[in-house]
Amino acid sequence: MVTVADVWARYQELILSRLAPSTTRSYFAAWRVRVGPSFGAWEVGDLRPLDVELAFASWSGAHSTRVDALATLSAICRTAVKAGLLVANPCTGIERVRLVPYDPAGRALSMVEIERLVAALPSSGPYRRFVLAMLYTGCRLGEVAGLRVSDVDAELGVLQVRRTVSPGRGGRMTVGPTKGRKVRAVPLVEPLRPVVSEAMVGVGEHDYLFPGPRGGHVVSRNLSRALGWDSIRDGIKTFAPGEEPLHFHDLRHTAAVLFFRAGLSAPDVQAILGHSSLAVTQVYADTRHDAAIRGTAAASAFWAANRLCQSGGGESSSITGADLGI
Repeated sequence: MVTVADVWARYQELILSRLAPSTTRSYFAAWRVRVGPSFGAWEVGDLRPLDVELAFASWSGAHSTRVDALATLSAICRTAVKAGLLVANPCTGIERVRLVPYDPAGRALSMVEIERLVAALPSSGPYRRFVLAMLYTGCRLGEVAGLRVSDVDAELGVLQVRRTVSPGRGGRMTVGPTKGRKVRAVPLVEPLRPVVSEAMVGVGEHDYLFPGPRGGHVVSRNLSRALGWDSIRDGIKTFAPGEEPLHFHDLRHTAAVLFFRAGLSAPDVQAILGHSSLAVTQVYADTRHDAAIRGTAAASAFWAANRLCQSGGGESSSITGADLGI
């Protein structure tokens, strides 16, 4: 009998070799907390889609965490198919229903909240530059940490995003390809230009553009500690009870929303953010919100034309059927 745990143990290095370092850590955590306890002892040939779907529905944690676990199990099953232990991957086509609708645009900062963020940052220095770079580019934290001076194209007004910095096994920082494994360009917007110019003073072409004060990589942990993030973030933006507090990744959500407000097309925003599909980008377009704004004007004009607007909340006895045209 070949179990799921046997496949994981035998082919682990092969499975993980295809992943970015940060994703590797997610797979280890997924196996330890969810996949191993749920399916480790199962004979791999006994896995069925309904069993996987039931496990996905019962796993605890955030939706993204459960998706990581499903991805881990799916990678194991794909390997088992190649090894002739499975006919088909039972993870294919699993319904991944969210209990709470995902609204990344709702995580974005408003212009007032952006002003609060900027005011809460140190008046100068590497940590201020780092946060502003995340805000204006929409890059992930690790991508900003991976930018080099040579990635700046001031003439064209872009930054080339070629790599990301992330903790690998054992917490050691590693430099690897971006999440999409592609090089992309992001706008070097006017407010970011002086920040970049300041960062380039006295450094070499291949030095990192936004290092920490001692020259090392900035990571979420040391950035939070340096800014006192836990104590200042609620003064920038708060969320409803039960929702996560403000995260650095919300600056990426903010940039996405602002790119749309600036008039960029969905394909342009997709290319800038490096999304895998246009569907991912479209969630930031806020078309429902725009429709509501247009609807407010149109419906208000309709009610005004039919004399149905009233300033109070009481009943009006002056409206007759003739007024309504019936």
